[in-house]
Amino acid sequence: MFFFISTLFFTVLLSINIDTLKLSNKYTGGWPVYNGKDNHSYDMSIKCPGAIGCECDSNSDCVNNNCEKLPRNKYCIPKNGDTFPNFKAIDQYGDEVSLYDFKNRNKYILIEMGASWCSPCHSLANWLSFNDQEISNKPFWKNEYQIIYDLVQEDKIYFITILYEDVDRNNANYETLYDWFSMYPDEKIPILADSDKFLHKWIKPTGLPAVLLIDENMKINTFSSRGLNKAFDKIVQIFNDENE
Repeated sequence: MFFFISTLFFTVLLSINIDTLKLSNKYTGGWPVYNGKDNHSYDMSIKCPGAIGCECDSNSDCVNNNCEKLPRNKYCIPKNGDTFPNFKAIDQYGDEVSLYDFKNRNKYILIEMGASWCSPCHSLANWLSFNDQEISNKPFWKNEYQIIYDLVQEDKIYFITILYEDVDRNNANYETLYDWFSMYPDEKIPILADSDKFLHKWIKPTGLPAVLLIDENMKINTFSSRGLNKAFDKIVQIFNDENE
């Protein structure tokens, strides 16, 4: 009887430990888990007029007082200091991931808006995954960006890729992520699908990749709807200043 009770107790304890482990490492990719993320709910739709992503005539039409002219019209556009939405999407492992799981980690976050058909996006992914220097031949590249590769690999910053279209310009889905991860198997980088193009409508990229820098409180530090230079320049400056 004692042996049976001891065995039963050990089995229950082991089960509790396993369940605890699953809760503490929820994601297959090993991404962090922020238990307070549900307190930062965000309506994953754009309600016009006034919201970011809506058409506008002047700054007063926008909830963030930032109306900008884009190639097709004027829109309410995110600006530095705005709060990034609690975007939730499927990742390359099939898990639904919340961006706010990366909140409060004392790390900056680079968010790349891209697409499978985007050639510079492939060059960037090839560099991040394999440290391939082909990207250094691109006119937008600067040698000082190499530090960003080290920061990502050493877990000093997060880099998150969000794809909104596949190679045929259809909305991204799990297969899009699977194919991308097969080509660029960097386990440091979450790859998310903007399947409904919510973030695409919110950011309104005018050139890919469009890279933003946000801080640990999910505030936009450096917004850009086109290219990577603004965000990359800023993160390089931040870390250079810290090391002076």
